[in-house]
Amino acid sequence: MPGFLEPQTVAWETVQARTYKFNQLMGETMRDSYRLELWAPHPDDPKQLYARESIGYLGWYEDELLWRLYEHIRRYMEEDGPAIQPGETLRKRRTGRDLEPFNEEVMATVGGPALSREQVEVLAEAQPTHAA
Repeated sequence: MPGFLEPQTVAWETVQARTYKFNQLMGETMRDSYRLELWAPHPDDPKQLYARESIGYLGWYEDELLWRLYEHIRRYMEEDGPAIQPGETLRKRRTGRDLEPFNEEVMATVGGPALSREQVEVLAEAQPTHAA
């Protein structure tokens, strides 16, 4: 399908997180913006980039929330952390800000539909903490 690449699988241990700061000029003003990316080297040649994926959102003025997102992902991957943080909620839908539904081919590629609001709420209920 045009615009979509086949999913790439890499070993989590090889993934590197990076943030990039850049300046956005907006008329007469300028702001610092940040982007968080996950990079993975090619399995046959660690000096070659195999996969690069921007995650999260475009952060303005600071990158703390982007690093919090990375830490949540890291805990999920390395420490069997929760898929959704306790107390987490979905954003409310806003007219004109929601994407059109994806077609069947895209949904099959990404593994099916997103979780419903009810499924997210169940996952976000208080979860037991793991004793060290």
